[in-house]
Order: sequence, then C-alpha cells, then structure tokens
Amino acid sequence: MKKIITIICLVMSTMSLFAKEAQDSLLLKIDKRNQTLLEAGSSKRTLREELEIAFSKKGLVLSDSLWQNIRQAIKTDSDGDSSLSVRIGNSQVKIGIFKSGVGTRQSVVGSGQSAVDSRQWSGKKEEVRVGLDGVHVKDGNEETHVTWDGVYHREGNEVTKVIWGKDSTKIKRPNLYSRRGLNFYLGLNALTGVEHEVAIPYPGAPAYVPNFTLDPMGSRYASIEISRFVTLSEGKKSAFRLGYGLEIDWYNFRFDHNRIATKGPNGVQFTTITSSTGKEVAMSKNKMSVSYLTLPIMPHFAFDKKSAVQMIAIGGYVSYRLDTWTKAIEEESGNLRKETSNLYVNPFRYGVRAEFALRHFPDLFFSYDLSPLFEPGKGPEMRGLAFGIRLL
Repeated sequence: MKKIITIICLVMSTMSLFAKEAQDSLLLKIDKRNQTLLEAGSSKRTLREELEIAFSKKGLVLSDSLWQNIRQAIKTDSDGDSSLSVRIGNSQVKIGIFKSGVGTRQSVVGSGQSAVDSRQWSGKKEEVRVGLDGVHVKDGNEETHVTWDGVYHREGNEVTKVIWGKDSTKIKRPNLYSRRGLNFYLGLNALTGVEHEVAIPYPGAPAYVPNFTLDPMGSRYASIEISRFVTLSEGKKSAFRLGYGLEIDWYNFRFDHNRIATKGPNGVQFTTITSSTGKEVAMSKNKMSVSYLTLPIMPHFAFDKKSAVQMIAIGGYVSYRLDTWTKAIEEESGNLRKETSNLYVNPFRYGVRAEFALRHFPDLFFSYDLSPLFEPGKGPEMRGLAFGIRLL
C-alpha cells in the first residue's frame, strides 16, 4: 500500500511538471529530510522564512494554518512522498514534500498522457497510466485510481473510497422527526351507521337498545406496527416522506346490552340468553372482536424535533381479516361464552388515517373505515373508526 501511495505521489508531481501552469500558480518543493526548500539552495534561513519569501514573490501570505499543515505533512512517518494543494484567492499553490534521494524516470507515452517507470521500486510487474481520466496504478491484486473527484483503491474484494471536498460524516443533518421503528397504538373504537328501528312490543315497555350500541369506554383498539419511510424531499427544517409498514390491529366492540352476536342463516343476529325461569341473563362483558393484518401508506411532513408540531401525516390503509370471535361473561355465574366465527365480517377492509406528532405530548391518530364492517346484505351498513395515542 505504501508503494502504491509513493507511485501516486510521484506521478502527481510528474503531471504537475508537464501541465501548463498559469501565471497565478505557485509550485514549491520541500526536502523532507533536511526540511529545506529545494529551489532556495544553501541558506541560513529557516524553512518557514524561505516559504514566506516564495509566497511574497507571488503576492501571497503564508497563513499559520497552512504552515501547521505543512509541518504535519513533513513530520508524518511515511517513507513516501506527499503533496499539498491549496487555493489562496485566485492563486493555486502546490507544495511537494519529497524524501531525499528519490527521483522519477519519465517517458512520453502519447498525446496528453505520461507514464512513470515503476520498476525502480519493485521487481514485480506494475502498471502506471496517466491520462485525462486521472492516474491509474495497478500492482498485482492492488489497484488505485486517482480521479479529479477522489481516490478509489481496490485490494481484492475490498474497496476504499476517498472523496475530495467536505467530509460527509461531518455534515450536520437536520434533526427531524422519524416515523420509523416499532409503534404501539392504543385507543377507543366506535361504529357509525344506522340500524333498522324496532317497534316497542307493548305500551310501557323499556326503550329498545339497538344491537350495535357500544360501551364507549369498553370498546378498545390496539395495534402493533413496524414502520419505515422513504424521503421524497428534504430541507433544513422539514422533509416530505412516504411512510409504509406492516401492522396487526384489533377492533374490540363491547356491546352495551345483554344480547350476544351470532352467525345466523341469513346474516349476523343477536340472541338473548335466558335462565331456566325465563329471565334475561345479564352479561358483565359482551363483545365482538376482529383482528386484521394491515398495510398502512402514510405520506407525511416531518419537522424539526424542537418544533411544536413535529409530524403531520394523512394517508390510508388496506387490511385483511385474520380472525373474528365473540366473548360474553355472565354477570351472576361468571360462565364464559366464546364463539369463533367470521360473523359475515368483510374479509377486506380499507380506510383513511391521520396522525399528528406534537412536542411534549403523545402522538395522536385517527382512522376511519371506508368499507362496511359486514358483507353486503349480511348486516347493517356499519363502519368502524378508532382514535387514540401512539405509545412508542
């Protein structure tokens, strides 16, 4: 590897000799061992003084930072040569740092190209090519290509890249909200739609409670999601992204009456459980649950984490029903009644969703099914909705 770097440095210095230097360029050569300026000859001046004189002849000033870089390059424990190239104003300054006693042998290959005989460093077959596309050095299974945008070194299957310009690892990225990772949603369920009215059986009878009347605090929604996103555009303080993922969610519709949902021959129906005396059995818990496998698609705007509003997302989802079941517990005896059946629930579901991320407050979500809960003609036109918070 050191040999490759040595060849590259020597070739780069050779290229500088053949290139037409503009009048505002400055080319300097430093003897690394003696720490002297090669063009200056014998002098009692220090290296810095010689450099300052050379700079002043071009109307330039040797800054402390550039001097420190030159000193660092001279002190580097390397057997090869090195070089520095900086631009001061409109002038290009090139400084070559050479190990004493090392020279190059150059031969013209063709128009616009030159080659360096590398056999003086190694008896192995090596290839050095200089052209408009940069410097190409090949030594066995090692291959280095110096272009105008960086250095590419290959050793076997391992490739190392060094790009000229700003260090990308030091570029400060905006600290934006990230809708990525494992999310857990918890909220409440509700149903929208209209049921057929049922007449009161006799005057003075208790008011009829519709079948799909829910306990507002007992009907809960839960979801576990793995989410990712693709950035479509990004600025310093915001970004527009496309979120996607995969989740499993549960609708738990808890009824506010004692009738149990069952699968009838013509559609979903509700049955009242009576005791041996003909009295209606009260239920402490009576619910219908549906689980789905859901694919959410959530275009969203992400803002800085210090903003009051950190994310706004409006999108949709498609789902496939995994399971449906009913569960009822008798209030007096504690007997459990559970039945697993599709209850004519639609196997597919789709809807819209909105999410909001606020600073110092849990993230909020709202989803609404555009598809009916039951298959056509098997139940009333009911649609589910859910709202709540994101815990993770």
